[in-house]
Amino acid sequence: MSHQFKPGDLALVINHTYPPAIGLCVELVSRHLVGPVDRRNPMDPGVYEQAKGDPIWVVAEMEGQADCIVWEKWIMPLRGDFAPEQQKSEAVLA
Repeated sequence: MSHQFKPGDLALVINHTYPPAIGLCVELVSRHLVGPVDRRNPMDPGVYEQAKGDPIWVVAEMEGQADCIVWEKWIMPLRGDFAPEQQKSEAVLA
């Protein structure tokens, strides 16, 4: 699924390698294209920009936590044309 995200949009983290990040509401800060992650050296972040890489976003948690990165495929928009439709509840009159 491809979205037209832009900086400042709100999104929900729906997957992450760091489980506590899942479910966070974040603000998108900047988009980057990166190559595959190299996990062999634990001191090497393994994420490097590449012209034909996969999209990631630097995000800021809404509650003032530190910035982190999230793969674009792991975020869901929370507003705008691409946001999931809200179900409207119908009040039952008694």
